[in-house]
Amino acid sequence: MPLYQIPPRLRRCLYAFAFLLAVVVAVPLFNLSALGDKLAADASDSLGRKVEIGALRLALLPRPNVTLEDLTISEPDGRALFAHFESARFSLGWGGLVKGRAELVDARVEGLVVNAYQRLDGTLNIDDLLARRPKPGRVDWRPERVDLVSAALNWQDAHGATTRFRKLDLHALDPEGENGAVTVVGQLTAPDWGGGLRVDSKLRVDRAKLAARLKQFRLAINAQTPEWRDGRFELAGDLELGALPWRAQLQQVVAQATVQRGEQRWQAKLRTPALRGGEGGLATGEIEAEFGIKSRLSEIAGQLRLARLAAEPTGGLAADQARLTLQLLDDTQNAQLEIESPLRMGNWRTMELPAFTLTGSYRNKALPQGAIKLALAGRTAVDLERERFDWDSRGQLDGAPVTALLSLEDFVSSRYAFALDLAKLDLTPYLPNAEAAPLLDPAQPLSLDWLSGLVARGEVRIGELDIGRFRVFNLQTHVDTKRRQLKLDPLRADIYGGQLNGKLLLEGGTKPRLHMLQTLTGMEVAALMSDTFGIDRLSGRGTLNLDITAPAGSIAALRQGMSGRVDLMLTRGAIAGLDVGDVLRGLRSNLARLTGGAIPADVARRTRFSDLSARFVIKEGVAESRDLVIRAPFLNLAGDGRIDIGQGEVDYLLNATVRGGSGVPELDALKGVQVPIQISGPLASPSYKLDTTALREKLGSAAKPVAAAPKQ
Repeated sequence: MPLYQIPPRLRRCLYAFAFLLAVVVAVPLFNLSALGDKLAADASDSLGRKVEIGALRLALLPRPNVTLEDLTISEPDGRALFAHFESARFSLGWGGLVKGRAELVDARVEGLVVNAYQRLDGTLNIDDLLARRPKPGRVDWRPERVDLVSAALNWQDAHGATTRFRKLDLHALDPEGENGAVTVVGQLTAPDWGGGLRVDSKLRVDRAKLAARLKQFRLAINAQTPEWRDGRFELAGDLELGALPWRAQLQQVVAQATVQRGEQRWQAKLRTPALRGGEGGLATGEIEAEFGIKSRLSEIAGQLRLARLAAEPTGGLAADQARLTLQLLDDTQNAQLEIESPLRMGNWRTMELPAFTLTGSYRNKALPQGAIKLALAGRTAVDLERERFDWDSRGQLDGAPVTALLSLEDFVSSRYAFALDLAKLDLTPYLPNAEAAPLLDPAQPLSLDWLSGLVARGEVRIGELDIGRFRVFNLQTHVDTKRRQLKLDPLRADIYGGQLNGKLLLEGGTKPRLHMLQTLTGMEVAALMSDTFGIDRLSGRGTLNLDITAPAGSIAALRQGMSGRVDLMLTRGAIAGLDVGDVLRGLRSNLARLTGGAIPADVARRTRFSDLSARFVIKEGVAESRDLVIRAPFLNLAGDGRIDIGQGEVDYLLNATVRGGSGVPELDALKGVQVPIQISGPLASPSYKLDTTALREKLGSAAKPVAAAPKQ
């Protein structure tokens, strides 16, 4: 059909379509480099920075758009690189073109890289870009959608620390409308850690005021480091942002974090009505926080309350009053502490309580009758970057003056240094009510799990330590723990009227062991034997040298597996249960009693001596001695035998020899006679049995008439 026969209206539509098709086909044929150069020059003039465009492409379908490729923007000096992207496509609305204006309705930027940093004066290297507004009348910005694909941001703070954001995908729908929304996903790498992030929020941008409001803002970060794993941080609230001056306010803030480090699970949750930041620093309203550290063996739980946290003129944050509640728990003990103090924080990495007061209590299963009270004051600080904790306090522990210093390095593989100076600690009121029973149940297992991973060094001084009937004065020791070992060297104390000096080594693990190398000088042995073993059979003052190794699973295992040696030297003492001189004197006057039968023990009777010495060689809980020597009035006693410490049994042969000179005829008549005394039975109440053979021979030969000599 000839064109002139087509109706005029349809003919005009065909003309318009043909023209449009010709434009679409012809546009790519034009050399647009000159247009790109002109656009780069205009952008450089507008931004005050050097802008270069590698290529420019135009397209009309599906809607008119301009694509810029290989675009770079410099720093204000024109040399350093500020930003670069591989391609950016800006779409124009048909409605604006019909009206003769360029109206950008969406943008898609791929491969964007931005280098942003903070100067020492607090300003940013992008402030000049925000201060320069586009000249009116050129382009209208009416975005329906903005997409950033595979973007990157390198951020450097004023101290030189760099945080890198990678593989960022941002999708914003109707950012300036009433129902705008934004989603961001990507990866970040901080100086000490890295992970993935995601942001979801409603969005309303006000370009005229350089402000944005993000309602129902939610940030989630998954973190991972060689030491930390399964870390997750979430921040939620209503966020308002502004530029020139830079400011931010997050309302109805809820932040929570969880992370696994070694066997420890860390978690924290924080709430505050508002969190504000800007040129004046950071400030908040009331803060409530909960946190906890939990492992297989123990748990720490705490609550923190701050009335107000604000920036200081010198930098950092401060609160006039902070209240911290702590609870420490494990299978055998727990502590509850309340701390009040001003608070100082620096760059979210350091925290200091410069003048704290602490009240609290400590409980232990071994002390079931009550809790030990604490009342301290001092200073403490935490440095998260260096992983260091320092504590300096003075006050009272259970009513007695105490000074305690503690430093900790590395929050997982912790290393401790400490000093404790305590005037007195009396644990007796907290012990089970058992007046006559030993302090510890021999069969009760001794848990040494606390030695696992413990690395500590320090000094301990205790003026007086009371544990039931066991009392120690002026205790001083250097503590060193590592590789599941506890070493006290030197270990000194005033004990039972004498002095203790030596060292102790306790080894944990599957087969715990104890090694003691001690010298006790000038000691009252009666009190030691009574309080330690519940035995009231030996008294005297002297010296005890110990070199003992034993399993440390329990007191019973220690007694049954003990090995080593004990050197004992006593003076002016007594052995309770039998008076050897009295027995011999009584037997001399009554031959009918020389039957060799057992003599019942009588604790009221004692064999007093001027000195006693013996060496015991111990193997698997059995102590053997072959050189016991006792000097008693008018008597010498020597003996050998064995003491089964584990079973509490004794089997010992004591040979008594009368020296004479007593002035008692019945006793002096036995001068030179050796009488064996067999001691056997329970160690606490043994029986005595005399072998009277030699005595009967002595007395019998004295009673026979002497035969006359034969005549020569």
